[in-house]
Amino acid sequence: MRAYQVVDADYVERERGSMPLVDVRPPLLYDAGHIPTALNVRLDVAAASDDPAETLAELFRGEGIFPEDAVIVYCQSGIHAKIACDYLASVGYTELRLYAGSMNDWVGDPARSVEVSEAVLARAS
Repeated sequence: MRAYQVVDADYVERERGSMPLVDVRPPLLYDAGHIPTALNVRLDVAAASDDPAETLAELFRGEGIFPEDAVIVYCQSGIHAKIACDYLASVGYTELRLYAGSMNDWVGDPARSVEVSEAVLARAS
């Protein structure tokens, strides 16, 4: 049995704001454009640790996201978001939603908004 529910862009659009939305990409990609309301929790930091699953869970808890909380996880193409969901499920997270299409899917519809971080906007001006 899968430890997470696979969701699509319509689900993300409907639920963002009512549950945490987590982008697990490195800050450079997150800053360049992310789904509005998304938090950036770095999978690369967790993956480089001795215990990636527990480190990722610590990072999630640091953002106020606990094992019983419903949360949507995404990345660029869905691969790293799946890895993040697998890590989190292994340490007791039970309400995971994997946005399988992730940013590649999100930006495919020009009607969907993308937020750019202040740091990128400052460099552009």
